[in-house]
Amino acid sequence: MKKDFISARPSGSHEPKAVGAIIDEMLRSDSRFAVAYRNHFFPDTHMCVDLKLITREPGHMPVGAYLDGTITRNGEDQFLFTEKDSMKKVKTVQRNPVIFAGDCVNVHLLADGTKRLEFNRPRFHSGYTFRDFCLAAAQELLTIGCLSGEEVI
Repeated sequence: MKKDFISARPSGSHEPKAVGAIIDEMLRSDSRFAVAYRNHFFPDTHMCVDLKLITREPGHMPVGAYLDGTITRNGEDQFLFTEKDSMKKVKTVQRNPVIFAGDCVNVHLLADGTKRLEFNRPRFHSGYTFRDFCLAAAQELLTIGCLSGEEVI
């Protein structure tokens, strides 16, 4: 498959290509990538259309700039592009935040204020046995105070 990509490039040229040249090459090539492209993407050219851009920045769009957003067709020869409002951040709240992340034990704070323990999966080998894991987990639990009588789920 690597051969397909190498043969698609002109030998010795690492210069940028025009988009039209790349598309022409994609439409004519027999490489696996080009065949997959032709099976899943369908070029469609609209001549003499009105395109209105609604962007976050005033003025004309700079040459070579990319915008993230949606394009809709309003009429026969009218299109409207609306830039995605990435300034509007939705604050996500972690459902059960980790209040202690140890090597052996993680402690999560539940919505009702109780704590839940999760034991990390140990990687046993000849120098680290189940006994070693239990001792290390007990030491972490003593360090964070979970064995002092607090209610833990």
